[in-house]
Amino acid sequence: MKKILLATLLAGAVCSPLAYDGGYSHIEAAEAVHAGAYQEAEADNLLLVNKTNKLPDDYEEKVDLVTVKNCFGKEFQVERETYKHFLSLREDLLKRGIQIELESAYRSVARQRELIEELRATEGDDYVKKYAAVPGYSEHHTGLALDVTIVKDGSPTNDVYGTWETPYQKMHRRLAEHGFILRYPPGKSAITGYDYESWHCRYVGREAARKIFLQGLTLEEYLSGGRETQNMQGKYGSAAYWTKRNPAGEKELPGAELKQLQEEMRRQNSLLVDMESFPAEVTAEYIREKIKVSRDNYLWFEPENIYENGRPLTRERYRQVEENCAPESLPARQAVKFALTTCRANLRYLPESEGWYEGPRDTHYDLVQALTLYPAEPLAVLAESRDKKYFFVQLRNYVGWVDKKEIVLVDHAKWLEYAAPKNFLVFTDGKKRINMGNGSSLLFQMGARLPLKKPEVRRDGTWLVVMPVSAEGKFAEKLVSIPADETVHKGWLPYSENNVLRQSFRFLGELYGWCGLEEGVDCSLFTADVYRSFGLDIPGDAVEQRKAMPMRKGIEDLGREGKLAVIGNCRPGDLLFSEGHVMLYLGKDDRGEPHIIHAASSRWFPGEGDEGALKYYTRRVTVDDLWWHKTDNGRCIDGLIAIGGIR
Repeated sequence: MKKILLATLLAGAVCSPLAYDGGYSHIEAAEAVHAGAYQEAEADNLLLVNKTNKLPDDYEEKVDLVTVKNCFGKEFQVERETYKHFLSLREDLLKRGIQIELESAYRSVARQRELIEELRATEGDDYVKKYAAVPGYSEHHTGLALDVTIVKDGSPTNDVYGTWETPYQKMHRRLAEHGFILRYPPGKSAITGYDYESWHCRYVGREAARKIFLQGLTLEEYLSGGRETQNMQGKYGSAAYWTKRNPAGEKELPGAELKQLQEEMRRQNSLLVDMESFPAEVTAEYIREKIKVSRDNYLWFEPENIYENGRPLTRERYRQVEENCAPESLPARQAVKFALTTCRANLRYLPESEGWYEGPRDTHYDLVQALTLYPAEPLAVLAESRDKKYFFVQLRNYVGWVDKKEIVLVDHAKWLEYAAPKNFLVFTDGKKRINMGNGSSLLFQMGARLPLKKPEVRRDGTWLVVMPVSAEGKFAEKLVSIPADETVHKGWLPYSENNVLRQSFRFLGELYGWCGLEEGVDCSLFTADVYRSFGLDIPGDAVEQRKAMPMRKGIEDLGREGKLAVIGNCRPGDLLFSEGHVMLYLGKDDRGEPHIIHAASSRWFPGEGDEGALKYYTRRVTVDDLWWHKTDNGRCIDGLIAIGGIR
């Protein structure tokens, strides 16, 4: 009870959430908030009230309040426009299976004084001095601060921190789209004055909220110009800062040298193949070995510890899926078929579309998922599952199973027009959605390419590309116009260290998506996509990427000073590896601190609040130094095991 009362008096309200794991998506195109445009009074929205900044004396009389009730019949006063945006946020989250309700909102200075006296009578002076917010210094006086609770089965729920992503952390992804920020994020108590409060939201307006969210700032930092913070911040969150510090990085690598590097990587890692020269026939032994490689990526855990649809996976269920691979039924020599993806497809370690997870609550980390394939990806079909629903395929940098409904077979000559096009368009932005007509669209990601129908930009300022489609299961082609802007490039981008940095920052703030799920990128897909935009293929797996690097050095046995010394000789664009994670090296900042950019799922905040260590699912592409906590008691630098470079 004291914990809830403390939260109410300090900055907000009730401890929330529950054991719900509904989906969400990252910041996307703006939804209409309400009919009738509201011109935001930005100066008022960004008013700073904290332990050292008092509410202006005449502010309360200007607050436009409305009286509302939550679903439990409890009455609140809320600033009018803030409430409109809260309703928009609430509607958005309901579509994603999360119900939020108000728990606390506007509280007058006079009411705060009354609460102080009530506490003094029941808890004593020492408690009041330690926990109670001074009247006039509570953000709730503004009417812009809301405490929300997540409702499950008709009741408010408590926020129980675990090693999974909590519903509140999922809610945080949607706040900025509706003009709200998480006011007291983890790891920022020295700046905000408050421990992490997953329930306390503050309205600041959509433009400011997006900047604060994408740069990992607090309101204090944003208003002071985005000073350096532990996470992605101000100048460090800009490619220009890092490329300016690396003038030698503008030198472009000749195409012949780049080709030699690619060939060297293919020699070092059998997952990398030259699709243009892929053979028309392979042996059963070759296919079985590839199937084993795919299965081995899954078999690092026991089936009894895995969940499907929230229930433990049985040995029998696993055996059925494994037998569906049918490697024993292959002929001695197998003719290769050729195919193209017709959508954003899922490459699977096993011929199974259901998600398998390490916990009953998890919905994000599907352990059968290998990679996401982008539209028009050339595939060599090596085998078919026993149930005839999946093909086992080789692509340029990986192997796995793909649903036959997501690809279309094509003759070899036509396939080569996609595997080795003479003129082609490369997608250079992190993501780009292309209108296919008839109300449909396709999502492309950095490094994807399409053959050009015409080698030059047309008069209307568009490129005309060719896209493979399925017409009742048969191959067909569709001509598509794509605007000739900075998100696409004719041919591969020229390779240089600084161009690698520029490409990596095109993903900044994007959603982390395990193996490309939820339209995101994970750590290895992020680095693979960056290098793919230059025509360089590296495996879509962190462990395999480490094996493929032309330049690599193990540093696992070195202490911090030894690791820093080795990293000091790295070049921007090199890769740093820890167990199961890869990061792209940016260089050193003004103080000589190494920094990286990476797609990070989570981080730890030791000693955060009453719960102790907190695992918070950041789930986005961020810029960091090497001192962030990768585990509950270990920093990133301590877990580094190797470095690798394309040079």
